[in-house]
Amino acid sequence: MIIIYAIVLIIYFMLFLLVMGKKPPSTENGGRGGIFYKAADYIYGFCRKRRMLRQEDAKRSFQVLCPEIGEKREREERYLRQYYIGKIRFLLLFVFIGNLLAICLFISSRMEGMLEEGRYIRRNGYGEGNREMGLQVQVEGEAGEIQEEYRIVVEEQNYEEAVIKQMAKEISPLLPNVIKGGNPSLEKVRDDLNLVRGLEGYPFQIDWESDDYSLVYSDGCVTNEAVGKEGKIVNLTAVLTYGDYREEHIFPICIYPPEYTEEEIQKKKIYELLVYQEEKERCMEKMELPDSVDGKELVWSQKKEDSSISIFLLISIGAVAIYLLQDKKLKEKVEQRNRQMLLDYPQLISKLVLYMGAGMTIRNAFQKVASNYRKEKRAKKDFRYVYEEMLLICHELDSGISEAAAYEHFGKRCRLPQYTKLSNILVQNLKKGSNGILDALRQEAKTAFEERKNVARKLGEEAGTKLLLPMMLMLGIVMVLIIVPAYLSFSA
Repeated sequence: MIIIYAIVLIIYFMLFLLVMGKKPPSTENGGRGGIFYKAADYIYGFCRKRRMLRQEDAKRSFQVLCPEIGEKREREERYLRQYYIGKIRFLLLFVFIGNLLAICLFISSRMEGMLEEGRYIRRNGYGEGNREMGLQVQVEGEAGEIQEEYRIVVEEQNYEEAVIKQMAKEISPLLPNVIKGGNPSLEKVRDDLNLVRGLEGYPFQIDWESDDYSLVYSDGCVTNEAVGKEGKIVNLTAVLTYGDYREEHIFPICIYPPEYTEEEIQKKKIYELLVYQEEKERCMEKMELPDSVDGKELVWSQKKEDSSISIFLLISIGAVAIYLLQDKKLKEKVEQRNRQMLLDYPQLISKLVLYMGAGMTIRNAFQKVASNYRKEKRAKKDFRYVYEEMLLICHELDSGISEAAAYEHFGKRCRLPQYTKLSNILVQNLKKGSNGILDALRQEAKTAFEERKNVARKLGEEAGTKLLLPMMLMLGIVMVLIIVPAYLSFSA
């Protein structure tokens, strides 16, 4: 492989020599490119002269992306040249970097070889772990040379038995000072022990055994609540293992009861009195609390759980949430109002066309529609925003406001483009005369019905989306009802 890497380097070296003395081409941003840019420009010119590049697709793409190219060949050539030089430059750069990395890895693999003098394998040092190694061998025979490959696991260098025994003797006096933990010594143990599983500098795995697991566990936990003041001796056994080698060391330790402060002792006594009193008077209606301990008077009071702050915070957070939700509800109401007015718009236009076609004026048609709505509202309790606006128009007209101003107010209050358009039609009719207003309203009615169909279609799609989750839940329930009985029948 090193031959291939060397050939690639030679090709790059020759290419760099060819372009070294040439004037560097301009880059896209007007600057001058480096050695790789020069090499890319040279390769592009070489391939272009020999028609080795297929540029038709690139030309079509640039004509779409850059309309300013037009029919100008020079501008088109400049775009193509920059495009291909950039591509070739990145290709050269990445291949060069990859080749250098490959050479470094090749040299590194050869320098780190474990095979020495063609027949010796160097093992890892003590404690460095095993290594897996690939080997190749050539066997000379009558049929010629035969090459075979093998993989072997080479274990780390092991200690000799004499060295292991010596190290076991060395580790024995070190362990007591390590395993005592927070205790002053192994002769006076009140807290947990530090039973290590190994010691730095020694290859042994250490396992611990206790002759009384009720006092000392193999993990070093000490249970000494029931131990008397005189203490109790427990033998700990350290089992040292290394490969097939095994050796045991016994360490006697003396367990003493835990030391308590005066406050802890007093607290313990009071608790024991409470437990004793509760057990003693279980058949009585009332339980009497102890009145003294060690000659000290006890005054009892009930500890009351004050949850008022939690309730206050909970209610306050709820109030803030409700406050913020009101804005959301308000926006939803506005959206609901706009949606209702959009749906009512075609019906309103149709009514105006009907009444005006029968000979009514615009004002009389508005008053007729508003009057009919007032009667329906009393009977059905049906609230419609657009007809409420028409009632307001009638009140304005009765109060003396001009029709043009009332219709303008109507369009502004509705705040929808459809009603603004209707308001403009009505105002223009008042200014220019009634010729053509009926045709304009009929055309508007036709457009309004088409828009209502689109709105209804959109609402249907939204309803289908909202029903998707319940449908998925129902599908899951149906699948459970089918699969569970089938599974139980197969199990039976």
